[in-house]
Amino acid sequence: MNQFDPNLPGLLEGDVSSVAVTDPQPFVGGIGNHVVDPTKAFDLTVEWRLDGQLVPVWLAALGGDWDVSAYAESLGGGSEVRLGTAHVAATAFTPDPDQNHVKYTATITVPPNTIDEHAPGTDRGGIYKLAVAVFLNSTLLGLPGYDLIGYHEGPVIQAENPA
Repeated sequence: MNQFDPNLPGLLEGDVSSVAVTDPQPFVGGIGNHVVDPTKAFDLTVEWRLDGQLVPVWLAALGGDWDVSAYAESLGGGSEVRLGTAHVAATAFTPDPDQNHVKYTATITVPPNTIDEHAPGTDRGGIYKLAVAVFLNSTLLGLPGYDLIGYHEGPVIQAENPA
């Protein structure tokens, strides 16, 4: 799936490889849960990578911070919600042994009461499909086309207060 722009095969390619939901009250064994308590904060951990011969040059030229933003789209009735943003320095990557491959991680903490609880049998909120964008802004002489942006859709979560 072409989820990064620009996408220049062999020269500059990207992939948002993971969006993980970490509920503060995980199942036994530490596994996260896609049913979250909307009255409590929860985390989204986003991982992405860049590959290709132009990666070192492109990142050196752009500098700045990645803007990592997460959104929740209600399935059925309900609102569309911006869950939060994290900023990651373009230089804060984990290098692969080959400098043409870099990996990034960001954690977005979603504040309590950001999403509505599911109301069974109604068309009121509670089930959401997540979408994440990672964006690195170019300030190169005002020329368009040097920004980097990647997208990821999913997972689907349900907001349910256990009380």
